[in-house]
Amino acid sequence: MKRSVIMTEGRPLPILIAFTLPLMLGNIFQQLYSMVDAMVVGRFVSKEALAAIGATSAIQFLMISIIIGFNTGVGVVSAQFSGAQNAEKLRRTFSTATWICIIETLVLSVAGCMLTRPGLELLGTPSDIIEDSVTYLLFNFSTCAAPIFYNMVSNFMRSLGDSKTPLYALIISSLTNIVLDLVFVLVFHMGVAGVALATAIAQALSAVFCYIRIYIHFREVLPKKNEWSPDRNIFKNVLRIGIPMSVQNILVSFGMMSIQGIINGFGTNVVAGYTAANKVDQIALQFMMAIGTAMSTYAGQNYGAKLSGRIFSGIRSALLMSAVSATILTSIILFLGRFIVLLFMEAAETEVISIATGYLSTVSIFYLLCSVTYVYSNTLRGMGLVVIPTGSSFLELGAKILGAGILSSIFGYRGIWFAWPISWLFSSVLLIVYFHVFAAKKLKSLPAEGTSLPPDNL
Repeated sequence: MKRSVIMTEGRPLPILIAFTLPLMLGNIFQQLYSMVDAMVVGRFVSKEALAAIGATSAIQFLMISIIIGFNTGVGVVSAQFSGAQNAEKLRRTFSTATWICIIETLVLSVAGCMLTRPGLELLGTPSDIIEDSVTYLLFNFSTCAAPIFYNMVSNFMRSLGDSKTPLYALIISSLTNIVLDLVFVLVFHMGVAGVALATAIAQALSAVFCYIRIYIHFREVLPKKNEWSPDRNIFKNVLRIGIPMSVQNILVSFGMMSIQGIINGFGTNVVAGYTAANKVDQIALQFMMAIGTAMSTYAGQNYGAKLSGRIFSGIRSALLMSAVSATILTSIILFLGRFIVLLFMEAAETEVISIATGYLSTVSIFYLLCSVTYVYSNTLRGMGLVVIPTGSSFLELGAKILGAGILSSIFGYRGIWFAWPISWLFSSVLLIVYFHVFAAKKLKSLPAEGTSLPPDNL
């Protein structure tokens, strides 16, 4: 069976680096959608338009979190079948995942469009930006099929070791998004609606590109005519991993909504400053997220092949990569943060710029803590262990909400920024202790290395 990158052979560090680099670039290009939207409206429309997009971030995160949650289940299950080199089960996984995506699209698009305005009102979105926020979200929910199917097929391809095709798709679609943003805003004067429409078109392109590539290069894992019905056992396994991940992400997004509500209470300038800083922050975090995603695939393939020793060495390599990445990113943001923020607004907006740089200076010095949570939680998910990673996210969420509420009442909006490192600390401690005390025993008890897991365990 064809696999683009075989993670069950060779030194872990070079393998993880080779697999992670396209993921990093892909994640960055994926974040460019929202980043470019914010830059275009912030520079060419108004700071109110920038704040309007920022006010939607928590609800957008809810939508994306549900999508990523279920497709994480697809990625883990298919990675384990890839490690066991079971092409038939991979075809069944693809067909089952397609049905899950269809259901997901119907539910998200209908529910999202119905609840957009009530959700924004519940968050206390300022009256001068709420109409633009509603418009932006309606476009996102009504076209959610594109990111849903892109995430499904890209996770599937990564499980086969192909992290380059999703990157190529995102480069093409990101460049398309930039061009369309400028055309719709500067030429057709569509404002927030224009950048939302540009994003929808660009995401659809990335999904189509990935399907074409998988048809050309991995046709043996595409379902045959009689294999398009969902497989009950695979459906259960995908949901067993995907539902806890989605529930976790939903609760995290509700937590982000709570924090967004606290931020909204400080007015449009704070919302705009947080929006600009958060876009920069999200780009930086993509490096750590990519390492985590690589570890999920790496752990899945090696767990499927019962190569437990490689998982331990993979964690050490991933932590080394995380430390180097966090150090470089923190240095860049501390020295160049203000210049990066100026991409989103005019230099005359001194108060908004000060708010944005204050956030970045506070949060960036704790990136290493965040990267540790990504490495350990994704390793556990790759092994099919989802309870503790889910629990750690709940702990992180609770600490973030509590910290934001208490610290903002004492120090104002600046206190909110310290809620991020506090939450990462609690989560990382739980994950490290669980893995090395409990999950390590599960790995050491695996049968002889090189034997395949029985189908029921995949």
